[in-house]
Amino acid sequence: MSMTSTPPPITTFEINVSNAAFKFNAAHFVAYQNFRERLHGHNYTVSVKLCGSRTISYDGYVVDFGCVKAVTKKICKELNEHFICPMLSDVLDISTINVTEEDDKHGETNQAVEDNVKIVCEDGSIFVFPKRDCALLPIAHSTTEELAIYLWGEILIALDTQELTKRGVHTMEITVAEAVGQEAVF
Repeated sequence: MSMTSTPPPITTFEINVSNAAFKFNAAHFVAYQNFRERLHGHNYTVSVKLCGSRTISYDGYVVDFGCVKAVTKKICKELNEHFICPMLSDVLDISTINVTEEDDKHGETNQAVEDNVKIVCEDGSIFVFPKRDCALLPIAHSTTEELAIYLWGEILIALDTQELTKRGVHTMEITVAEAVGQEAVF
């Protein structure tokens, strides 16, 4: 009896990657015409799904989980403990200002300058945050939906679209949850 080697099957595959480190805690408020939420925060979680249709690559992987994990952890870490600032908002006036402390409690002049982000809302509310505490994102609203779109783009760039295409990946889904049962998938 002779055994013939059969080629690997051409398959449809799906890879789901989630990890306890795929999280970030951030403050935000959603604002649109004639509406502004109160400032609040969430403990966001993220998961990544890659879909494709092709034979498994020469190395046995569709995509190495380790690469997806490293990229996603890095991006979540960059957002952790920041205020999510939607730089493309059409209802928030967002600017960078410098605050100089001129006199300390002993009457001595202090020339320390700190960059701050000033946000003036449609309702007249004013927020000022240290710039280093803000994630200045190219989004219009700090919703879970727009965060999912932002993360999708950042993860896709970091994973290298040419490499993903070469490996047969044709779809990537990002899930961002702000609470149990409240998530957006893009």
